[in-house]
Amino acid sequence: MEKFKNKPILVFITVFLILYAIIYVIPKVTGALKFSYVAEYGNLEVADEVAGYFVRNEKVYFSNVSGEENRYIAEGVLVRRGTKVMEISKGKDSSPKRAYKGIRENIGKAGVFTDSFEADEEGIVTYFVDGNEAAFTPEKIVKKEFNDFKRLDLDDPVELARKDVSSDDPVFKIVDRSAWYFVNYIPKNHEDRYKVGTKYSAVIDGKHDIRATLVSMKDESNKVKLVFKSDYFFKGFTTIRMAKIKILTAKANGLLIYNTSLTKKMERPGYMSSRITADINSHRYEL
Repeated sequence: MEKFKNKPILVFITVFLILYAIIYVIPKVTGALKFSYVAEYGNLEVADEVAGYFVRNEKVYFSNVSGEENRYIAEGVLVRRGTKVMEISKGKDSSPKRAYKGIRENIGKAGVFTDSFEADEEGIVTYFVDGNEAAFTPEKIVKKEFNDFKRLDLDDPVELARKDVSSDDPVFKIVDRSAWYFVNYIPKNHEDRYKVGTKYSAVIDGKHDIRATLVSMKDESNKVKLVFKSDYFFKGFTTIRMAKIKILTAKANGLLIYNTSLTKKMERPGYMSSRITADINSHRYEL
């Protein structure tokens, strides 16, 4: 008697499993029962989003005198050669312990000592330094490796604007905006996306759109080192050392088709499309 009572339940379960297999399992395995969909217009991008390390031509100016400062040029302003950036009214040395000793030691002879406070070259004025200005120059990029660039993220810029200045203190920096560089490391299997001499679109920190030319590629351990050159200006350009950079390597506009829709006809790739109008429902092969 129990067998007859349970039989409807077993039949229900069996039918359920069969229907489940027909609807969900078999189509995935065999490709049967493929559904059509409406292809929509859009764009497709191929990009690498990796850490970027910035290298610039920049000179740090040190004061030959002590006193109270008076700055004429605001942060981020482009000045010509010979422009007087600031002046210092001579006074007492207010910082005998040399608060900027570390920066001065890192920059060394690459710094410019001045009492005229005029820019030696055209460039952008900034009152922030980080001590990496001499160690990371365009000429030294080729010798720097991943671990060297990685430590750039550890040094925060130091603000130089203040009331009193001591002799040998850093007072401002001039950054060349006509050509600057950034370095990226990408996976080796992405190497074929790039070609030296090609100009690429890039987005810095998701908000600054620039264009940059790839000037060199080099294998380094299990990665590829890319060096880009640009002359684009953006806010924060004079102080930034590391940022997320999205490099666009390919872009296409048109109808977006799923990979599962692709097929071949006479060894030529394409897809099957349906065109439905009021009086016709046709199917044809599209290349």
